[in-house]
Amino acid sequence: MHSHRSVTRASTGVFACLGLITSTAATALLLTAMSNQPAWADGPKDCPPGTGWNDQLGACIEITIPGDDTGEPGEDPDPGGGVTECHDEDGSVVACTKDGMTWWGSPHYCYAEPQNPQGDPPRGHENEEGMWWSCEPDCAGSNCSGEVWWVVGGAASVDGAAVARQMVVTIPFELADAKIAPSPTYHTYISYENWLWIESAQWRTVSQTKSLQGATVTLTATPSYVEWDMGNDDTKSCVGPGRAWVKGMSENAPTNCSYAYDSMEDPEGDTWTVSAQINYTLAWTCSGNCGGSTSGDLGSQLAAAGDSTTITVLQRQTVNKNGG
Repeated sequence: MHSHRSVTRASTGVFACLGLITSTAATALLLTAMSNQPAWADGPKDCPPGTGWNDQLGACIEITIPGDDTGEPGEDPDPGGGVTECHDEDGSVVACTKDGMTWWGSPHYCYAEPQNPQGDPPRGHENEEGMWWSCEPDCAGSNCSGEVWWVVGGAASVDGAAVARQMVVTIPFELADAKIAPSPTYHTYISYENWLWIESAQWRTVSQTKSLQGATVTLTATPSYVEWDMGNDDTKSCVGPGRAWVKGMSENAPTNCSYAYDSMEDPEGDTWTVSAQINYTLAWTCSGNCGGSTSGDLGSQLAAAGDSTTITVLQRQTVNKNGG
């Protein structure tokens, strides 16, 4: 992708700014793209803290407000990875732009600008579009030296993590449809273990890919567990989709996901609405014109619930018979 050469020059060229995507810019692009929808509508009441309902996706997603500092001085205001930072080779944080120049990460670690004048493409690249970029010059007296490299397409490197965060609103999360046994047409009892499951086809890895400026970014969401809302302010987490109950199964058949109600509010019986949400772990990769890291994690994301179900809970009656 890049060809390198060293140069010595007497003066610097005109600085040109090609933007690096930062968290503020990424959020602005996200909100602009969704301006026709109530992006942060109230939605369901089950969005976890720190997230909001996204009407376009039908999911609870992380909300990042540009410039919103919610932490104490010196604390990271967004430990979930919502802030894009640029790092030097030793790991220290540097500004992503300076004096109209863009920070380039590995292997350059410098502020760079398109070279002026451009010059001819390197050998083997004569028939492709591209651009020479050069580091901020290191000047001693009247002589300035710095690294120069060729970039296919000519654009500044892409921040894969920032692009991946934008893609969270478009990745096709599965909206889990809750299933329960006994079914809504029957009833259950206090302390009885009720089977919970979602369709096995909904327990799958989903991904989204975007190509821009010579880079390809892929966001992958892998299911980690299903969070069940049992309707009574209690939740249950199960790894995997659970096992579907099939008529004719033994009462002792095993399942890895079940729940027993341990109390009743209405002596005549309670009917609860039960829903399920899949929690995903998010990871991204970047290939091609990528600056800095080429892969990383974005934490976890709880998708919205799909179709809910209901269950009626009764108290077992004890019948005493007295002999006559």
